[in-house]
Amino acid sequence: MKSLKKAKYLLKAAVIIVILMAFVMPGTAITPNTSFMNTSHGVKPLARAEWIEQASGFPTPSRGIDFISVVDENIAWAEGYDGQIPFGPCQDYTKTIDGGATWTANTIAGADGLRFTMLSAIDVNTCWACMFAAAGTGPQGIWYTADGGSTWVQQTTAAFDPSSSVSFPDCVHFFNANVGWCMGDPRDGYFEIYTTNNSGTNWERVPSANIPAPLSGEFGVMGYSTSLGDTIWYGTNLGRVYKSIDRGHHWTVAQTTNPAYIKPAFRDADHGLVIDLNLAAAAILSETSDGGATWTDVPFTGPCYDSDLCYVPGTTNMYISVGGASGMSGASYSLDGGHSWTDYSEFQGGPNPIQLLAVAFTANKIGWAGSFNVDETTGGVWKHVQTEVPKPQFTIDITGGKGLIVNVKNVGDGNATNVNCIIGITGGLWIKQRDFTETESLIATGGNFSFTEKVMGIGLGLLKSKPVPSITITVTCSENVSATRTVNAKIFLSKVTLQ
Repeated sequence: MKSLKKAKYLLKAAVIIVILMAFVMPGTAITPNTSFMNTSHGVKPLARAEWIEQASGFPTPSRGIDFISVVDENIAWAEGYDGQIPFGPCQDYTKTIDGGATWTANTIAGADGLRFTMLSAIDVNTCWACMFAAAGTGPQGIWYTADGGSTWVQQTTAAFDPSSSVSFPDCVHFFNANVGWCMGDPRDGYFEIYTTNNSGTNWERVPSANIPAPLSGEFGVMGYSTSLGDTIWYGTNLGRVYKSIDRGHHWTVAQTTNPAYIKPAFRDADHGLVIDLNLAAAAILSETSDGGATWTDVPFTGPCYDSDLCYVPGTTNMYISVGGASGMSGASYSLDGGHSWTDYSEFQGGPNPIQLLAVAFTANKIGWAGSFNVDETTGGVWKHVQTEVPKPQFTIDITGGKGLIVNVKNVGDGNATNVNCIIGITGGLWIKQRDFTETESLIATGGNFSFTEKVMGIGLGLLKSKPVPSITITVTCSENVSATRTVNAKIFLSKVTLQ
């Protein structure tokens, strides 16, 4: 293996080593705990969902799952890697066609010496695998099956040359049975990107004129891409995001605020997150509201894990993070686009948190997270199942200025009716109208309720007996969901300055 390729793989392997230092084989499923704390934005816990442990079907112990391709509520494919020899090749994969009740493991024959970087499945029979030469020699690139995995063939026109010092396949995605895209590190001075219109029988390399030039030392990362409609985003080791809006034929690039090794996750064409999946002690998030042209830091609260991140399709703004490293194992969810996170407590039970390496979701909050197996019939996959009636959930944002501006947003998956907002102010030298009440008959899922209250008084915290005023907003509704947020604020006449 040439020096650059080896350095790239060792960086990825170093992440795996950190994960394995904390490896504890999973036991039986843990009973969910329904106790959660409110976040700083007033988000109360979800109507409880449930994670169910499933057997990945791998006959070899300590098989990890580090990428999952979900087709629908019943069909998913997952790639395996060797948890005992993380530097080594592994051609094992597993799939389910019955919602995870059974997972059937298999091996890609004829791919000796290779290891997965990503899978892309479109149905129960059809899947593409992106693989690299983990052993340092041998073929690498795109493998394809049309018969459910019974046979696989290499699609050689995506010419990721194993003899090259820099050729390295990172990602693959198919939009439908015919149209697909794959990418690898820069070769000949530009990223090695291919497109196909005939299922991969013929791949054509995208010309350099259509791809912004890489920075010095920049390369892609294994599986760090996402697609939505005709749009693709992929992250690099230098914190940049490449984007195509025409299925990979033309590209732009933007620098994020994250330093390195970023994976994008988008909920729509404009709004998305990137997470730094490097060896950081804690996750680092950036967000965009213009499709990735510009990015800002996310100063989040709560536990966000840094092994994988995904958006939950069909929700207002829900993301899930998972982690498998020492001190960073478990899973959490955010209802407000990554600004506040809450643990799934079932992964924190027992003497050791459960390690989760990959996560992917489809509609109706059905999704899977990859872990390690004990044997063929024990562990390796966790399935998320929504078990409660959809309910609203509230975030509360407060803005100062000439008066007090309050914005209540329903980030849950059910409508909120007969919404009642009570604003209480305590403290200060003199505050006129200390309590306010506002009502709204309906806040639909994803909807907002905003209002401004005029506040008159003085509360500057200059006297010990007259501290800075405390403002508390409490929101309730007919669905028995509530949220509360409290902030301190200096008040001088009608001007409100939040603390």
